[in-house]
Amino acid sequence: MSEKVPCTACQTLIMPSTAERNAGLCMPCKNGNRENIEQAKAYYQQEWELDKTCPFRALWRDIVVRVHDDKQGFHTLSEAAQYYYVVNCLSGEVYNGGFIQYFDNSSGEYYEVAERGLQQIGALHSLALLQQAKQAVFGDHPVPTNRDQRLAATDNPIAEARLNQLDDEFYKDLDNLDIKLESYARQTGLVNAIE
Repeated sequence: MSEKVPCTACQTLIMPSTAERNAGLCMPCKNGNRENIEQAKAYYQQEWELDKTCPFRALWRDIVVRVHDDKQGFHTLSEAAQYYYVVNCLSGEVYNGGFIQYFDNSSGEYYEVAERGLQQIGALHSLALLQQAKQAVFGDHPVPTNRDQRLAATDNPIAEARLNQLDDEFYKDLDNLDIKLESYARQTGLVNAIE
């Protein structure tokens, strides 16, 4: 077996046959990906550090674990934690796949709590958009807690077109939802005030 040799650009040890084929370069350096790899490593190192130090990430992890624990569940959360959870879920779902994704996924069963949560944190523009999205899909009927019923209701091209417009408005983030959520978490004692 051949002893590995260093890449001429980054010094990573590579097989001699690779060095011979690529003028002494490892595949990431040859393909121009080394910089992207190093940037990704730095990004994930920073994310890992934040996971250990950010009180909001710790709060989110704790709430998610409690919501999905069979012995605890959503209804065992304090009202403040419920609002924090459902507004975060709403935001995440809409940013990931729009209001249609929000209603199609399990987050949609917490529609009424999300309304109260947005009201509580003072996100009135987001609240109006959520209510318009509900109206576009369900009209004057309540949002069903049954997922299959929600899926059937969102399978509507007219409603989908309206939801796409509302998504675009939501993305403008006129309420600064993240800032409002952090402020709410501090005010309600979900996290300690950050100095």
